Amino acid sequence: MKRFTFLFFFCLAMNGWAADIVVVHAFDGFLKEQFTEIVEAFNAQSEKSHVTPSQAKNYKEAFEEGIAAHRLGKGPHILQVYEVATLSMMLQEDLYIPVSDLLEQFHACFDQGVYIDVVRKFYSAPNGKMLSLPWNASTGIVFYNKEAFRKAGLDPNVPPKTWPDLEKMGRKLKGAGYIGYTTAWPAAYHLEHLSCWHDIPFATEENGFKGIHARLFCNHPEQVFHIDQVAKWSKEGIFSYSGRFTETPEDRFAKGECAILMQGANRLPILKKKCPFEIGVGFMPYWPHLTEKPHTLNIGGSSFWALQGFSNDDYRSMAEFFTYLSKTEVQKKWHQATGYLPITEAAYEETKKEGFYVVHPAAEIAVLEVMENAPTPHSWGIRLGNYVEVRDLIIDALEKAFSGEMSAQEALDQAVAEGNKRLETFEKGYTNR
Repeated sequence: MKRFTFLFFFCLAMNGWAADIVVVHAFDGFLKEQFTEIVEAFNAQSEKSHVTPSQAKNYKEAFEEGIAAHRLGKGPHILQVYEVATLSMMLQEDLYIPVSDLLEQFHACFDQGVYIDVVRKFYSAPNGKMLSLPWNASTGIVFYNKEAFRKAGLDPNVPPKTWPDLEKMGRKLKGAGYIGYTTAWPAAYHLEHLSCWHDIPFATEENGFKGIHARLFCNHPEQVFHIDQVAKWSKEGIFSYSGRFTETPEDRFAKGECAILMQGANRLPILKKKCPFEIGVGFMPYWPHLTEKPHTLNIGGSSFWALQGFSNDDYRSMAEFFTYLSKTEVQKKWHQATGYLPITEAAYEETKKEGFYVVHPAAEIAVLEVMENAPTPHSWGIRLGNYVEVRDLIIDALEKAFSGEMSAQEALDQAVAEGNKRLETFEKGYTNR
């Protein structure tokens, strides 16, 4: 039986609330519990609104089935959309009301300047108007096994700062019986983060932010150099490929196979439950011959979109809920409990004043990676059409490079050629509407 349906919310009007709002999300386990607590707290304090969360199996299902149901007039009021589908959602203007319009019309005022720059930019149109409400924004950090570092004769309080540092540490870790490092989401950590962190173009049109004409441009010499190095480390046993997603790399880290893991900072609460050893954390490494210091990391995660087709009472309640989610106290709770980024600067500053980062440094590392330096056109992030498919093609190519089936140059040339075919199809599909 399916875990949710978009049909049931029509029955909710019987419960006596002035407006009953359904929000479809893909949170599971611990994150579902945290989000449910926030929704219940909103319901308890609201006099006229009630929000009912409805869980999808995953981001992809939430997006695809949410849109399909909306087209049939049976969709939710609010839909969670993951970052790789952001551009696809943006271009379907008949589906949603921009969050800035929603809040200005139904909540009197809206100051989008309160949201941190990278998050605000990612979910805004080229004219600067915010289209959706950022919620679970995240970025990558380094996790490492302190016990493994000790066994390898490494300082357990010093993470790798640069990629050459990681290479040296990886060799020592290999000598102590470990695989040096692995990552989740290979396209993100080996190309997307790499490009933004070093201020290298990943795609044309400012990585897609200027329009739908963007094409992949991630076969620069700098990116080829990095993939070539990783392929060499794979042969040497310093790096080990652990698949395309989250579970396998995290399990290998937790079991003590791989001593260093690159993964989202928000995964720390889950890793602490899995790992029988002390976990260290650090910033993403950089190549010192490519940049004197890192720039800004791009974000992952999702945002909430207000869908069209509802009454003004519904929109007032949706605006009330979005305003509640952006409150400093609510943002602090979500950020501190989950490790996701605070989407407002006030939530970060309040969390810092409370001394939270002294005890939980991983949470601040992620914040500083996106806030410490002013973003550039090449470090805002990556916003491309058909990117779910394009990213799979990039990973196909990376797998061939890591296995030695192709050189780094051949693999990235293939990724760019095949990916650009998808981007061209995407552009034609919207241009011909």
